Amino acid sequence: MLSIAKLSIGQGYRYLMDSIARGDGAAQPGSALTHYYAESGTPPGRWKGAGLSDVGDGVGIAAGSEVSEEQLWNLLGRIADPTTGKSVGQAIRRPRVTTGEGDGSPSPGAKPVAGFDLTFSPPKSVSTLWALADETTKASIYACHQRAIDLTLHYAEAHVIHSRSGKNGVIQEDVRGVCAASFTHHDSRAGDPQLHDHVIVWNRVRSVSDGKWRTIDGAGLYSSVVALGVLHEGILADLLTEALGVAWEERVTYGDMRKCEIKGVPACLMDAFSQRVQAIRSRRAELVGTFEASRGRVATGTEIIRLSQRANLETRDEKVHRSLQAMSVLWRERALGVLGFEPGELVRRVCDRNDLPALRADDFGEELLGELAGVILQGVGVTHATFTRANILAEVHRHLQGMCFVDPAERIGLGERLVVMTLARAIELTPPELSHTPGALRRADGTSRLRSLDRRRYSTRELLSAEARILAAGEDGGGPGIARGVIGLVGDGDLRVDGGAFGDVGLSLEQRRVIELIVSSQRRVDLLVGP
Repeated sequence: MLSIAKLSIGQGYRYLMDSIARGDGAAQPGSALTHYYAESGTPPGRWKGAGLSDVGDGVGIAAGSEVSEEQLWNLLGRIADPTTGKSVGQAIRRPRVTTGEGDGSPSPGAKPVAGFDLTFSPPKSVSTLWALADETTKASIYACHQRAIDLTLHYAEAHVIHSRSGKNGVIQEDVRGVCAASFTHHDSRAGDPQLHDHVIVWNRVRSVSDGKWRTIDGAGLYSSVVALGVLHEGILADLLTEALGVAWEERVTYGDMRKCEIKGVPACLMDAFSQRVQAIRSRRAELVGTFEASRGRVATGTEIIRLSQRANLETRDEKVHRSLQAMSVLWRERALGVLGFEPGELVRRVCDRNDLPALRADDFGEELLGELAGVILQGVGVTHATFTRANILAEVHRHLQGMCFVDPAERIGLGERLVVMTLARAIELTPPELSHTPGALRRADGTSRLRSLDRRRYSTRELLSAEARILAAGEDGGGPGIARGVIGLVGDGDLRVDGGAFGDVGLSLEQRRVIELIVSSQRRVDLLVGP
């Protein structure tokens, strides 16, 4: 799983120090980060990204080196070079609001974005196995976790992360890489094993075309988070299968979501190690029940999301800081109560169970790939009327989950082939190039940088055909209709509907008016939008 959050200047630094780098303020504000790492057993932050070579006036930062507090302050507190503290790119300009007298004052709600928090969380079965494993196996799982992050970040640098230049940002800029600080956390707020990394990506990148420092195109990054998350899970699966011989199986999770988990890790144990999730679900159910009882109607999808966010905040406990060694002892004791046998035996049973052949991209023939591309396009069309390359990429790697590849590069290469083949079957809705594009504004593959790769939209012939049929029916006036005078004779008592648990529900004047318009229109299809 991969999630993303913006970090604003100043506030982003305080959030990072209080909840990530120091773990909910375990150390005093003025104390060195190294003291916290030594006391809590939390690994220090480490630098990642191909853009590290561009900072420090070209001196660079070594990948994997420790992140200092001063570097963090420069990165997020000032949006400056982490090593020199010098400003890079355009000067930071805070938006201003204008009063009636024409005076400008800073806008309180719009602060410049200093970075993005990309949180990489392995599947629950991986965290469970890591928590119960011996030190050697634990270190192996952690190494695979870090390697999967590095490979996913490298893919994002090459295919997803861009900047923009020109008036209104019309030119898409490829970037040399990102500068990111990665922080490993071992547990959830409920004390359950939850191996995850916060990868803080600095909102400054150098363009390939002219070497200038610019900001990241956040919209493009956000639109690709789901695809990168699915890709990350596939890469991690390949690495863990190679290192430990684990097998994978598809399971249906809460909310009918399908995920691949390590075969042999019991669902009951994963549930026992998911106290935080269960607390959020329980509180959300209470909030939704109260909301619906007070409003007399079912909550909408948007309202449920907001209530879920509220449940998340209301169930947040302060972290209890323990060393990894102390937490491992507690986790093994809890697992023993669930399993009824030594957790170490579970680790032995789970490893070396994979009997699937390790695949290469060349093992898939063109005919098979063509059939798979058709299935992928159909799958995206079920959930999206229009879609982008990122939607196709996510669907491609969902179909590759459960397969075992010799190397993550084989998975990534096959995924790119399938994306190209699937898009070739789709209908592009973005207008084509209608004028000459100078060579300076073309990418290495000849495509125009005036056409953003992640904003090109597509659809399918089936969807466009269905849309055409609906539009035609909406213009067809040959349907049945009732005269307005007849509708006016219908009383309020006849327009009450069964509201289930809420009892009979009457219609408002606005709802009556809409019904009158629809039943009298004689159009074969009418559209009603509203709760």
